[in-house]
Amino acid sequence: MKKIFFMIPLYFLCLYASAQNKVWKDSAELSYVKTSGNSKTETISAKNTFNYEWQKAILDLSAGGLGTKNDKDITAEQFYASKKVSLKLFGKNYAFEKVSWDKNRFSGIKDRWDFSLGLGRNIVDKEKDKLSLEAGGGYIFEDRVYPEENKSFGTYRGYLKYWRKLSETASFGQDFEYLGNLKDSSGYRMNAETSLITSINSHFSLKASYLWKYLNSPVKGFKKTDTLTGISLIVNY
Repeated sequence: MKKIFFMIPLYFLCLYASAQNKVWKDSAELSYVKTSGNSKTETISAKNTFNYEWQKAILDLSAGGLGTKNDKDITAEQFYASKKVSLKLFGKNYAFEKVSWDKNRFSGIKDRWDFSLGLGRNIVDKEKDKLSLEAGGGYIFEDRVYPEENKSFGTYRGYLKYWRKLSETASFGQDFEYLGNLKDSSGYRMNAETSLITSINSHFSLKASYLWKYLNSPVKGFKKTDTLTGISLIVNY
């Protein structure tokens, strides 16, 4: 039933299928990653991001994951996928709908589905500086590892994204996301990623990143904080 929602709002794209100046982008990312927190390992991860832009709508799809074994034992396992549809409104404003799924057994989460709606604004949109802000709400379903009970609750979300062009070949990025729990105020989450990207040519780039994830009320027996430090090769199409 939850998976059905993954396809809802894609009908918006059909409304603009006849629009002119369609643009698509795809970015494949292969990374060497070092994790700490609930899982401590060094491994390879993969990620892909697809973007399609119509005159009045934008589709963003992303998926990725990492997994590693020590002899016969799995020592790290993280996977995710997301779909976001944005509709351009007046000025620098837009509305969005987002569905995401993630799995991280080493944080006690077998499956988490996150459905959200909201509004956003491109506060700064210059050649060398971009700053976006989003706010909204939604609902989360969590399937937790036994013997922890599964959870479902309403949420509210704030998101801030900053991008800075440092030179003709280098850029800096900073994301921060806060997810509040309407059922339990102590059950909030925070995610932040800092990245530095250097272009090699029009198709290849190198990226250094640090991802920080915090869950204030983790599954019993698990830590609140997970981090991923990575060096990536990015292929742009």
